[in-house]
Amino acid sequence: MIERYLNPEINSIWDDQNRFDTWKLVQEKYVETLEEINIAEKGIAKKINQSVVQKDEVYKQEEITNHDLASFVDILQKKVGEGSNWIHYGLTSSDIVDTANSVLIMQSLDYVKDLVSELLSTLQEKAVQEKDTSIIGRTHGVYAEETFLGNIFGNWHLEVARGLNRLENSKNNISFGKLSGPVGNHSVVTWEMEKLTLEKLNLKPEQFANQIVSRDRYAEVVSSLGILASTYERIATNIRSYQRSEISEMFESFKDGQKGSSAMPHKKNPIGSERITGLARIMRSYVSTSLENMVLWNERDISNSSVERIMIPDAFHLISFMSIELNSILKNLVINYEQINKNLEDAKNKSVSQKYLSYLVNNGIDRDAAYRKIQEEIFKNLSAEELKKELEKEFKLEFPDLENQVNKNIDEKTFKDKFQ
Repeated sequence: MIERYLNPEINSIWDDQNRFDTWKLVQEKYVETLEEINIAEKGIAKKINQSVVQKDEVYKQEEITNHDLASFVDILQKKVGEGSNWIHYGLTSSDIVDTANSVLIMQSLDYVKDLVSELLSTLQEKAVQEKDTSIIGRTHGVYAEETFLGNIFGNWHLEVARGLNRLENSKNNISFGKLSGPVGNHSVVTWEMEKLTLEKLNLKPEQFANQIVSRDRYAEVVSSLGILASTYERIATNIRSYQRSEISEMFESFKDGQKGSSAMPHKKNPIGSERITGLARIMRSYVSTSLENMVLWNERDISNSSVERIMIPDAFHLISFMSIELNSILKNLVINYEQINKNLEDAKNKSVSQKYLSYLVNNGIDRDAAYRKIQEEIFKNLSAEELKKELEKEFKLEFPDLENQVNKNIDEKTFKDKFQ
């Protein structure tokens, strides 16, 4: 990942040194199991634990072997010395790599889930704070009816919450390892040996394994991240819309000394939201890539491997960056209440059209006739008061005050309960 979007926590998880240390952990727990069931002599797992394999050593050995896992095993065996024959006993590369990947993906998911939870707290706080703030609603980018800002923030909150739930489900489905040897046939490693070892790593075994952890599990994780990124983009796109000059209802904060343009001093651009929009496109590209990685020859090939070395860490870097960026935008969001009210007033004659239509229908007027008349008068761009008078004249009815009847004035506890 380029430094601009690199997340330190994700980097510490997917750094090659930590990846090799996790390989070593899998080897250690496997040999520990061999000791417990009296296959290997005692003390080897402890020696593995105390051994240090530096990433530069693996890189150097790989120049000879052209195989990173085999290079790692060579170095670890040399460092452990006596008893090292039990290292990698009955295993194949995917046993170590895929099992370690599951551990690393679960750690990454836990970190991202914490970031998403922080974002949810911000959205809930905003929703409660703005529960009584009227704002004109828009469909197709056009004035529709009055709604309230707390509902908009609440809607965003629920969609992000569903994203968090998907992450939790995908974590459950990636919490599988595989230590069944070449083609997954348990020719050397027994079911018991595999199960006991994976339990030490908080993983479950694939019941019918080939040579890898099935890539639909990876695809579910990446797809869940992609959906969450698209949710972030939806929120960011709407913030961009609210910041448009002709709307001007909400803005990203603008720091002292910040410049919106190299040429035009007046510019205040929604660059954070635009950044999120762009990164979401990359995240969605990883979704299609992860789906293609499911299709491998027979028990396995490694056409997925090169892709995953880039895709998996980068996906977690990007979603982490996007989560932090969006949370910051929302925390510091500038709400222009004066412009919100101005737009509400401007939209008044249009935002009551459905209420007038329903009132006429309730009073026995043919729906289509009522619809056509309201449409005809509104297209004349009459004021709300003028529209009301024309309808009263046409249908010989006296209209009550139908404005500002949005059901938003609920108590704070009832509103907060909606987030449970």
